[in-house]
Amino acid sequence: MEQENIKNSFDNEGEISINLGEILKAIKSNILLIGITTTLFTIVGVLYSLTQVNEYVSTVKLLPEIDSKSGGSSLGGLKSLAGLAGVDIGGGAGVDVIRPEIYPSVLQSTPFLQEALKSKVFVQKRKKWLTVYDYILTSPEQAPLQIFPKDKSSKEIKESSITIPKEGLSTELINLTQSELAGVNNLKSRISAETDKKNGMVTISVKLTDPVAAAMLLGFTQDYLTKYVSNYRTEKARKELKFLQERHAESRKTYDNALSRLSTYKDQHRNTFLQVAKDQEKKLQYEVDLAFNIYSSISTQMADAAVKIQRETPVFKVLEPAQIALQKSEPKRSIITIGFLFFGLFISLVIVFFKTANLKQIFS
Repeated sequence: MEQENIKNSFDNEGEISINLGEILKAIKSNILLIGITTTLFTIVGVLYSLTQVNEYVSTVKLLPEIDSKSGGSSLGGLKSLAGLAGVDIGGGAGVDVIRPEIYPSVLQSTPFLQEALKSKVFVQKRKKWLTVYDYILTSPEQAPLQIFPKDKSSKEIKESSITIPKEGLSTELINLTQSELAGVNNLKSRISAETDKKNGMVTISVKLTDPVAAAMLLGFTQDYLTKYVSNYRTEKARKELKFLQERHAESRKTYDNALSRLSTYKDQHRNTFLQVAKDQEKKLQYEVDLAFNIYSSISTQMADAAVKIQRETPVFKVLEPAQIALQKSEPKRSIITIGFLFFGLFISLVIVFFKTANLKQIFS
């Protein structure tokens, strides 16, 4: 009877008409099948959600200082007039040496991830300190329900690395073992950063299975990023300061030696009135004056270099400090269960359709 109704739904022009009454009748006659299928999928969804480990996310929002180094606001009109005259006075619109758009790449770099794996965090659930490496690989957090096998721990990963010669290779070359590579890849998916191109605001997020550990790792990440950017911005100035400090020590020593020679010569020729002695004293006095001028000049430059380092050091304003998450971010077990429920309902309706419909008549 149902097949005849579906057959009659095709008119002479090949169009299909839907009889809601027959559909409801088919569903009603197979309500037990629909209920069992949907229930089974719902149970599978519940079990699957329980096999997922709770994850907690900690987030911080930073507003970094962006140094344009352009001076465009004060010279903009003058540069425009000079441009009309065909003269370039420089001071074009410069950009910061490291833009906020680069920050996410810094936090995904292998050197940072290696340092992060060595950092220690306090695991609230276990009441002890662990390195991030041990926490996520050696003894990871277990799900409420263990059904599916988990990945091998770092102890079961073969500790092997490529043997390379030490001669002729860069000192910055990274050679990771299998366990270190596994830790880097695991942590890379847990630390993320986003930059708002409109205002330059940087949002850093860390996801771990313990809320306190996530907040502490976020603090380490924030400190690493701010120090990295600060060191990058002030590296040239710091090298200049170091050079000046070395020259300052040398010039001080030169000045002291010249002054000592002059004092010794004066003591030895106190009662001498020969012109040769006076000329030699003038020569020694000239050496003292020259050494002092060099020493004084380097002292001034060294003070300026120290001020320059302070001026070049960027400022990071924390808009939203890191917080210890009170609620897990994932898994959403209710959503997973509801998703499996609707999927089971869909599958059961498909089964009913293929069970009651005449496929040969439909696709002929």
